[in-house]
Amino acid sequence: MSGLLGPNTLLLLGGFLALGTVAATLFALAGRAGVPRWQRRIYGLLWVLVLLVGGPLWLVAAAGLGLF
Repeated sequence: MSGLLGPNTLLLLGGFLALGTVAATLFALAGRAGVPRWQRRIYGLLWVLVLLVGGPLWLVAAAGLGLF
């Protein structure tokens, strides 16, 4: 019987935690006042892309690794 409990769940959620940490860091950098405007825009674009692209890519990678 297979389920979402066990070490595979920790690996699956760990990937999402890593993506969230990267996105939160980029979000924080995008809000800093000392950063030039063009860099803030890049950081803002990157944190959104990390969430929109990174989440589905992690799901595909996790399926390929057999975490499901």
